[in-house]
Amino acid sequence: MTFKERKLWKQASVEEIKDFVTQAYNQEVENPCPVDKMRAFTDNIRRTSCGECVICREGILQLNVLAEGITQGTGRDGDIEVITEVSENLIIGSCCNYGKEVGKITKKIIEAEQDQFEKHIKRRRCDAVVCKKFFSYYVAPEKCNGCNKCVDQCLKKAIDGGKDLIHIIDSSLCDRCGECVTVCEAFAIQKAGPVVPKVPTEPIAVGSFEKQLQNGGDRKSTRLNSSHNSNL
Repeated sequence: MTFKERKLWKQASVEEIKDFVTQAYNQEVENPCPVDKMRAFTDNIRRTSCGECVICREGILQLNVLAEGITQGTGRDGDIEVITEVSENLIIGSCCNYGKEVGKITKKIIEAEQDQFEKHIKRRRCDAVVCKKFFSYYVAPEKCNGCNKCVDQCLKKAIDGGKDLIHIIDSSLCDRCGECVTVCEAFAIQKAGPVVPKVPTEPIAVGSFEKQLQNGGDRKSTRLNSSHNSNL
């Protein structure tokens, strides 16, 4: 940060600083995951800190590192308590209201959404299906039209398929970039949390997977009916 920016925050009024920090936070309001919201907010706001106040500079950075780790699946027991403590230190010890306002917002997030932070840390789960480490993409077989656009778009070569075939995604290769989603006009590529819906294990003809399920259901029904009749 330049000296001019340092001077700016010292000269700015409480209202000006509050408006600036609030606007930075409001950019993330639509983010449904509170952990990723804190990660994005602190990453953005730390870049406009003057950097002169150690508590503010290092405190916001630490909040960002902690939130980033939790979204990446490396969160640990005690992280919530550290986030709370750092937020309180920002409120109490920051030399100007920049750090104080950031601390108020992050403390509010952790208090309101502690259960979601705990799910990320203890269960490796993101209910909002936002954090990349906690979801996977799959191709909904009933929607895939075999256009092959996602196969061509995937730089990681994680999608297998061909023209008029239901495509499949290899989660071990997929980096969750979402590029395939942007080109899928059939909206067939969807997110899944801990439980992935039943999908083909290899590319098959469009429309055939539904028929397999229907036929399988019919066979099961026939076996049950035959068993029931033999007991009569």
